[in-house]
Amino acid sequence: MYRIVVVNLFILFSTLSYGQLGGSQSFAFVNIDPTGRTAALGSSTMADFKKDLGVGYFNPSGLNKDMDNTAMLSYNNYFVDINSGFGAYVKHFENIGTFSGAVTYTDYGYFKETDVTGRVIGEFWAQDYVFQIGYGNIWSRDNRFTYGTNFKFLYSVYEKYVATAFAVDFAGAYHDTASDFHASMLIRNLGYNVIPYVTERVDLPFDIQLGFSKKLQHNPLKMTVVAHNLQKFDISYVNVNSRNKNIDLETGEIRNESVPTGDKIMRHFNFGAELVFSDNFQVRGGYNHMRRKELAPETAKGAAGFSWGVGIGIKKFTLDYAMVTYFPGVNVSYFTVSKNLSDFKKAKPENY
Repeated sequence: MYRIVVVNLFILFSTLSYGQLGGSQSFAFVNIDPTGRTAALGSSTMADFKKDLGVGYFNPSGLNKDMDNTAMLSYNNYFVDINSGFGAYVKHFENIGTFSGAVTYTDYGYFKETDVTGRVIGEFWAQDYVFQIGYGNIWSRDNRFTYGTNFKFLYSVYEKYVATAFAVDFAGAYHDTASDFHASMLIRNLGYNVIPYVTERVDLPFDIQLGFSKKLQHNPLKMTVVAHNLQKFDISYVNVNSRNKNIDLETGEIRNESVPTGDKIMRHFNFGAELVFSDNFQVRGGYNHMRRKELAPETAKGAAGFSWGVGIGIKKFTLDYAMVTYFPGVNVSYFTVSKNLSDFKKAKPENY
């Protein structure tokens, strides 16, 4: 029955949403990395199925019984005075599946409100929210195939202007636990803009992704690769204000820069690597090519597009930290803590 519902919903939402990039999308805040681990690995964790609620948030086919009764909180000091947070909880029900509930917010702070003459007449605030319910389950008896769905309600309030949308994700995954190999396909943000920011509705950030993760044998290195925005080949942005302009000698017209085919392909990929020394200590790094190409300056790109982080287990708490470089000298930090709430239960006496 569930599979029939999934197919019907996929057909419905496919008619309501299609992918475009650049400034033609709304509710782009739904793509902000939720946790330190996902951020540290360059947004490339959608196929790395650890006991990580951040992966389950992006990819519901990663929800599993090992996450049962686990809660996670994350904070991100995004840019300037912008703050972003994430909270999630997972509960597994035997013979039914694994459910998750999550909330993310982005707070842009308070702004001065002025009239047409520039006179300050008050102040207002701006915030974005994602309310999400996820479901994941096993597809095959050998546990190699899993599937999942996310249902989202997106809400934005900027002063007196409010916008809302509904969206859904569909995901499927393959797991080979013997060789520690995982692969997944994810369709994100199929949905409909119910109340637009303005009179015209704008598409949601629709995204088709493929990813895999592999841990090397007798080696602490685990690698992850994600290909995103596969619904459109050319996702590059051409900077028409580039200082390095070419002039056509025959016509005298300015020719905008062209993006090589290889670069267009690379912009679809995010890469991550994790050194798993133990369950209580990991070192991570990532690279996001599209972020580097579109946010770094033309010269002195620095570490733009790169990220790193660590994971530490302390007294059954998992702490994750990440630093992401979006622009040379502009770093964003993530702090995440997760805990299995069952650990708070007192141990029963042996003769109980």
